[in-house]
Amino acid sequence: MKNLLYVMALALLISCEAEDKNKGDNLYLSKDYKAAIKSYNEYLELHPSHVKSIYNRGRSYEELKQYDKALVDFKQVLELDKKNTSAMLSLAKHFYREGNYEQSFFFAESAIKLKDDLAEGFFWVGRSSHHMGEFEKAKTAYNNAINLNKEYGEAYLYRGALNMQENKKTAACKDFKQAQNLNIKEAEAAITKYCN
Repeated sequence: MKNLLYVMALALLISCEAEDKNKGDNLYLSKDYKAAIKSYNEYLELHPSHVKSIYNRGRSYEELKQYDKALVDFKQVLELDKKNTSAMLSLAKHFYREGNYEQSFFFAESAIKLKDDLAEGFFWVGRSSHHMGEFEKAKTAYNNAINLNKEYGEAYLYRGALNMQENKKTAACKDFKQAQNLNIKEAEAAITKYCN
């Protein structure tokens, strides 16, 4: 009888733990980021090194434009899991947004070295290279992003901008139109300005 009670209590505990862990994820998916953060904080009090919860809390902070808090979480994820490519890509995006293109490039390239099929990694290599004036490197990175994900509209948009810079109007307009087909808002302005 004692064994049965022990097994039932353990099963209940595991069930509650899984429910607590998934609660934050469900709130995040429903875009209730404040509630998600609260839920992740509660879960992390008992499981302070749960990488996925820390990362998702960071993403929630990012969605709320609390970038400093997101940065702390993404760095903590890398301290716990040095090969976490999701955290690397989030850091690449963070540093790009901050105008630190060298750091953005570093984290995006680090992610690609670990996993060479990350379209997003190539995209951030492209964006940071683009801003640093390394246009050939940027174009190669955009090409790689597109080859890995034919639906990567932003990669078409910025490759189009590079093509325009190189006076390759036909190729640029083709990329802008593909970006527009993939619902990239900025593509319409580029088409109006350069392709009509």
